[in-house]
Amino acid sequence: MAENKNGFEDVLTNLALVTEGVQSIFPQSKSVLIYELKQNDFNGVRSNFKHIKYDENQIKLDISGTEIVFILEGSYKEFETPKPETTEPVVVEEKKAFWKRLFMVGKK
Repeated sequence: MAENKNGFEDVLTNLALVTEGVQSIFPQSKSVLIYELKQNDFNGVRSNFKHIKYDENQIKLDISGTEIVFILEGSYKEFETPKPETTEPVVVEEKKAFWKRLFMVGKK
C-alpha cells in the first residue's frame, strides 16, 4: 500500500510540473488538461480522489489554477464540425437558367 501511495504522490508531482509548464506558456489563459484513461487507470485515480466530487465517467480537480480532467476511455463523443452544404454544379446551372428566364421573359 505504501508503494501505491508513493507512486501516486509521484503522479501528483508530475502533474504539478505539467500544469506549471502550461501556465508558463499561457499565463493569461485558463488551462484545462484532459486525460483519457483506460478503465484500470481510471479506477486507480478515482480511488485516490475519494474526497473529490466526480461523476461516473470523469473526475475533475484543480492544481495551481489549471483544471485537470480524467475521463474514462470511450465515454465521450468527438464533435465533428458541420460540413458546409455543397451544391452540385448542375443544380447551380439550373438555378442560373431559372433566374435568367424569369428576368428575361418578353425581352429579346
